[in-house]
Amino acid sequence: MKNFRNIIINSSMLFVSAAVLQMTLHELGHFIAAILIHAKNVTLHHNYVSHQTGNLPLPQAVFYAGAGPFVSLLVGVCFHFVCSRQKKRNLLFLFNLYLAVFGYIAFFGYLMVAPFFTYGDTGYIFRALNFPVWLTVSIAIIGGLFLYMVMCKLIRFFVEMGPVNIIADKKTRRIFMGCLIQYPLYIGIVITTLLNLPTPSVLSLIYPIFSPFSLMWAYGKGISKAYPADHMNTDISAINQIQPVWVTIFFLIIVMNRLLAYGIIVN
Repeated sequence: MKNFRNIIINSSMLFVSAAVLQMTLHELGHFIAAILIHAKNVTLHHNYVSHQTGNLPLPQAVFYAGAGPFVSLLVGVCFHFVCSRQKKRNLLFLFNLYLAVFGYIAFFGYLMVAPFFTYGDTGYIFRALNFPVWLTVSIAIIGGLFLYMVMCKLIRFFVEMGPVNIIADKKTRRIFMGCLIQYPLYIGIVITTLLNLPTPSVLSLIYPIFSPFSLMWAYGKGISKAYPADHMNTDISAINQIQPVWVTIFFLIIVMNRLLAYGIIVN
């Protein structure tokens, strides 16, 4: 593990950077939607958008609530596509991969919690449209199944971050995957949870604490399943060195998050 210490640091920084950036883009979707429906005093915060609208017509209310999850799904799909086309397995690839992961988690995760939180984005939409309980629960189950399948697809990219000689050996592969995914997961959850403070609802804390564990649904495949070696990393130093540019990006994203905690208002 000592030889992979910088991988833990790099992966933790990219985990946090991608999670916070995706969350900001999600809220930006709500922010833009609120402006488009002519809401007043629209304020973009780090993990929510506040506004004054009075009683919105149902189509506008659904549009506003659905804008955030739609942006998250778009982030997941777009960066999944980028990863499928990217050749080098470097830190940029890992950052793109985490963006895909968190984009999918934000979308399908909201579907999964809809039966329990009617004030969340999708929960609100299903309640506003008078979906019966059985339909909301069915959508939640389908969302969970789709998220599992997507994580199983994305885990291959994490495996490809390792060179062939590391992945081919069961012991070193397990250690490598732990340093690339498992330990950064724990570190990232602590940091992103703190960055979600202050929070307007319990759901805003449940999300950063529990949702990243969906990546672990496919972790077993990552440490045991055989994948083609065509796209395996050929330079371990590309991800095992601390690079100033990514440290700078990490701190800039944290600064952005803290500034947004105060809010950006549009009258």
